[in-house]
Amino acid sequence: MTIEIIQKTLPINGFEIAYTEIGPEDGRILFCVHGLLSNGRDYDFLARHMAAKGWRVIAIDLPGRGKSAWFPDPALYTLASYFPFCIELAKHVTQGKPFDWMGVSLGGMIGMGLHNLPDLNMQRLILVDVGAEVPGAALDLVSGLARAPTQYPTKEEAVAFLKKRCSAWGITDPAVWDHLIAHDIIAQEEGTHRLHYDPAIGAAMKEQGNETLAFWELWEQIKQPVLLIRGAQSVILPKDIADRMQQEYKGAKMDTITFADCGHVPNLMQPGHIEPLAAWLEI
Repeated sequence: MTIEIIQKTLPINGFEIAYTEIGPEDGRILFCVHGLLSNGRDYDFLARHMAAKGWRVIAIDLPGRGKSAWFPDPALYTLASYFPFCIELAKHVTQGKPFDWMGVSLGGMIGMGLHNLPDLNMQRLILVDVGAEVPGAALDLVSGLARAPTQYPTKEEAVAFLKKRCSAWGITDPAVWDHLIAHDIIAQEEGTHRLHYDPAIGAAMKEQGNETLAFWELWEQIKQPVLLIRGAQSVILPKDIADRMQQEYKGAKMDTITFADCGHVPNLMQPGHIEPLAAWLEI
């Protein structure tokens, strides 16, 4: 029997924030936070897999993505702006219970920033293709994708861009593409199609000359067990940065999984990506 994913919303700071939930109420909690241009439905495959093992999986749509409200001011699309929404939703769904945080790219940066909040019982931190340093040249590439048009005359053109944006994810299963198309592309009444995020997200980003982001001082403070997941061809998390993170990690335990079949980011939707992550979560 297929376990159903429930779509919910929670009002936070005057915004309706969407999230999905699946699994038993008393299950161990996995809180998922997506990347820059994605949404929480990226984790449906993983969520069903973990729910079948008795886990409760929550996946947020950050403001401006998926079914969540958009910010009225593009200048609000910054890392720090997302913190209160993640904090309030995590507090709402966990009610003080321990949970594991899985953050993909942007979601991993948010997780690092919130790792030691006293009112969040974050037990473990899973970082997916993001680390203590993000090269400026890689940010230029991401910015280029984010600043691309979000509105297309035909569905075919929207799908073509979506496949370009996700080309490094290592997707080989047509069912995964079908799922992404269903949740990332919205048909408009006039016949056009748009991507499921606010175009202001890209407009707020610098086109070229982005400076390298460094979180090494923050990284030294993280004491939770960490799983670092990276794509072997990733430009966001190159091997030398991952190796340095391992060397400078001062916490209880750190493991790294590298998927050879992708870059930024591992898709976490196909069995080859889900099963190693699930095995680590079950430890």
